[in-house]
Amino acid sequence: MAKNAKRFLDQIEGNIDAWYLGQMDYEAFSARQRATWDAIRRAGQDVEEAVLRALRERLPAKSEGRA
Repeated sequence: MAKNAKRFLDQIEGNIDAWYLGQMDYEAFSARQRATWDAIRRAGQDVEEAVLRALRERLPAKSEGRA
């Protein structure tokens, strides 16, 4: 994975962790996520695709969690 993509994934995870730990309110969380995604898009299509691919790979499989 590209260095930039990994850096952006770390930022996204850091934002989420801070939100869950109560270190920021929803407004601050939203602003940070928006800024992160704006930076991802500015980094280029290859980086954005790498970030999206990595996030999709973390999702549970369709069959997981279904009865």
